[in-house]
Amino acid sequence: FASFVDRSTLVHLKGNTDITDPAPLMLCFLPKFDLANNASMCPPERNALKDFYESAKGSDWTNNTEWLDPYETHCSWHGVKCSDNKTIELKLINNGLSGTLSEKIAGLSYLEVLDLSDNDIKGEIPTEIGLLSRLIRLRLPYNEFIGSMPEIRNLPDLKLIQLHGNRISGTIPKLNWVITDPSSFVTDCGNPSDFEKSLNCTECTMCCNAQGDCHSQKETDIQKVGIDDYTRFSWIFFACLLGVSCALALTLFAYDKYRTNHNVPGESIRRPSSTERDSKYALDAIGEGSVYQFFLGKSWLGWTIALATIGIQIFMLFVFVDGAKIDLSDEKTDLVYTWKCPRDQSNCEDKADLDWKGWAVFAILMAAHLLKDIINGSKMIVLSGKERHDRHARISLFSGGTLLTSVSLFTLFVSTIYNMAIATSNTEIIMNSVVILFINDVDELFYDTLVVINSRWVEGMSWEKGDDGKDRVKEVLKENSELKNKVKRVESEVDELRRKMTRMEEMMGIEDTPTAPQDDDDPTMDWDKRSTHHATR
Repeated sequence: FASFVDRSTLVHLKGNTDITDPAPLMLCFLPKFDLANNASMCPPERNALKDFYESAKGSDWTNNTEWLDPYETHCSWHGVKCSDNKTIELKLINNGLSGTLSEKIAGLSYLEVLDLSDNDIKGEIPTEIGLLSRLIRLRLPYNEFIGSMPEIRNLPDLKLIQLHGNRISGTIPKLNWVITDPSSFVTDCGNPSDFEKSLNCTECTMCCNAQGDCHSQKETDIQKVGIDDYTRFSWIFFACLLGVSCALALTLFAYDKYRTNHNVPGESIRRPSSTERDSKYALDAIGEGSVYQFFLGKSWLGWTIALATIGIQIFMLFVFVDGAKIDLSDEKTDLVYTWKCPRDQSNCEDKADLDWKGWAVFAILMAAHLLKDIINGSKMIVLSGKERHDRHARISLFSGGTLLTSVSLFTLFVSTIYNMAIATSNTEIIMNSVVILFINDVDELFYDTLVVINSRWVEGMSWEKGDDGKDRVKEVLKENSELKNKVKRVESEVDELRRKMTRMEEMMGIEDTPTAPQDDDDPTMDWDKRSTHHATR
């Protein structure tokens, strides 16, 4: 029949009352058919679907029931759903499609759902996709699409777009996307990637990598307040902690000085050994087996070793900060992709097994290892504000307390963000925490190493063996000076009281009758005379 028509000049059926619409599909594709442009006889959507079928090698599909049947409406074809004879859905999931996606897909102007996931369609995604203005759901994952993604910003009703599992490269055009559901915008923007540079998609809600694992792409808590990453936040954290420590120490110093100037007895007067007690407390807080105790001494070498140890610990912790970076375009991060976006459904799921029990154990570990150092460091900062200490003691207490508190709090911070980034189970969060807490013991390990190398050298830099005697002499001299000043103030007050008593006696006319001094302890004085003597005195 086709050969006959090709030789003829015209197939004319206009006005034939015996033919019903739609006309047989084979007629609508004949070049000489006079009703080929009649929408009721030859629906444009059916023509578009025929082109789609042929371009995607429909004859090889797993299920192509009713497709291209000349006497069946296209609404009855497998995977096609219509409303008022208008195609609104085309769903052919895992149906063996191959070939390419026809640009004639734009002829389905009423299409709301296009789901061709889990097939073997090749080539580029046609730009005509952007003409489907009524499209709500676009699912093309797990195919073999290549090239770049065309502009599709003129789709105001689009609520879901999934393109992962393909070989799309370059940059996904911005869609002014405002939907925050994790499964709403999924592409292969994660790492590792099949390409040297992974797909760039700033608006995607989910990024998948070459292994098929995915991770939700959303703003972190620090990004919501305008901080780009954890590295920058860490420096802000240290600056804030230093500022708080300085403010606390200066406030306490000012208060202690005010109390002294207003004759309010302080601990240094009531307890002469308070400075020595503070130093011993600081040594116990820092730990006798830690290089941090060098902060309490006056050896510059000791201070250098202690500061170098602090620097090494912070450097090691920053390795974990970089590993916890939530940058899906960075291959160097340790971030674990815990989400899965299955082939047979549109919703992605988080497969991590970490729950509240793991975080509870994490909290217990952190409290057991760090809370003591945080409290002791804070107390040392408080002691650095006491006026009874000299300048060196205040600097030592402030430096030791601030650094001890900083390292402990920073360890807690690093452990938290690192486990949030990579921990996927309760046992994994415990293992990660133990590894990071080990860094907190580096100062003690270094001290043990120095003792093995030269124990006398270490004792010379330590507070106990270095400057204890000299410091004690200074403390005693300072205490004696304070006591002398106190005695002078008391004597002055007593003299003033005597003058007032003398004036009162003169006003009352009482004469002072001299009597021979007699000791209260004189055994010859009887009880009555002794009582009279006490009254006179």
